[in-house]
Amino acid sequence: MKLVGSLTSPFVRKIRVQLQEKEIPYEFVLENVWDENTRIADHNPLGKVPCLILDGGQTVFDSLVISGTLEYMMPTVPLLPTNPNMRALVRTMESLGQGISQAAVDIILEKKFHEGDKVSQALIDRQTQKIHNGLAWVSHRIKTTPGFYLTEQFSLADITVGCALFYLDFRMPELKWRELYPELNEYSERIACRPSFEDTKPQ
Repeated sequence: MKLVGSLTSPFVRKIRVQLQEKEIPYEFVLENVWDENTRIADHNPLGKVPCLILDGGQTVFDSLVISGTLEYMMPTVPLLPTNPNMRALVRTMESLGQGISQAAVDIILEKKFHEGDKVSQALIDRQTQKIHNGLAWVSHRIKTTPGFYLTEQFSLADITVGCALFYLDFRMPELKWRELYPELNEYSERIACRPSFEDTKPQ
């Protein structure tokens, strides 16, 4: 099994954390999708990472699809609850975490490829509001849920939300989310010490 991706993408990191938590061996193939010689289209026609190449050669892309595929293929060390309602909750929070990351990526790319008055402040403001809405939702969940994680046990929700939070630290420190959402700050410190997060810090 091979995972194609970068060392900075929160979507790739999510899958790396999941694979490590489930103790699934894999080969990591580093790919810079912005390089003019990138071969990412060989694996994903949309030119995005992560891409998972199964042992038989089949390619799976989109991190939501990959995470679900891994849970189905490797049910040991489950990261999704068996209860249908709880499973739906975890997958919803997984989607929310990805949405926060995507909003941050959209802001970064807007600033990367445009300068001065060509930067769309309306886009930046809209994506920033999405981030804050998402963080507020997760913060409320933490305050109203007893226990260590977002649900009864460590799950894909914690992995995806955690990757989003740490990506904000990495790319958008000016957001100062740790000051604005103290519950999220405490929560992030609880999960940051897991080896799967320690070993996959963005570089």
